[in-house]
Amino acid sequence: MKSIDLLMIIAIIAVVFAAVNLVIIINKIGGIETLTGFAIDTGTANLSITGVAQVNFTTYVVNWGSGYVNASELSCELNTNGINNCTDFTTVSTGLILENIGNVNVTLNLSSDKNAASFIGGSDVTPIYEWNVSNNEAGSCVNGTGFVKTEITTYTTVTTTPQLACEQFGYDTLDTLEIDLKVVIPSDAAGTKGSVITATATAIS
Repeated sequence: MKSIDLLMIIAIIAVVFAAVNLVIIINKIGGIETLTGFAIDTGTANLSITGVAQVNFTTYVVNWGSGYVNASELSCELNTNGINNCTDFTTVSTGLILENIGNVNVTLNLSSDKNAASFIGGSDVTPIYEWNVSNNEAGSCVNGTGFVKTEITTYTTVTTTPQLACEQFGYDTLDTLEIDLKVVIPSDAAGTKGSVITATATAIS
């Protein structure tokens, strides 16, 4: 009887050890599943895009060539839409075309290196040098309230100090303006003439 009891105790102990080992193995397998199946981590991607305010004259020359005021007139007019009372000057059909090639909306100012007197000269009548800014693509320029318009909507005297031409000049698909020019030449003006127009763009924050 004693041997049978001893064997029974040993068998019970063996079963208990086996059960404990089975529980430990199951817990380990469960722990591995947790670690490999539910691990979460994060990474980041960083960059900084610089706003570039840049404009470019795609049509940068208005050239009427050479000519003179009709003999019976005190002056003649040249503009980028036609000629009046002048002889031999070349007809021009478009003004300067300015494009916003940057990646931000800008405020646009225009200035010239010369005014009418220093550009054209003459005294039979007062010389005139004017510009007019319009949307070459509809909607390229809007004002502060979003209304589509430029700030120089009619022919206005060209100045050597910066003159506001557009409050918000767009940079996307609608991004070109036309700057038409008009000069009135007194009959006593003579010589080769030239004027440089500067477009200054300031990024809108």
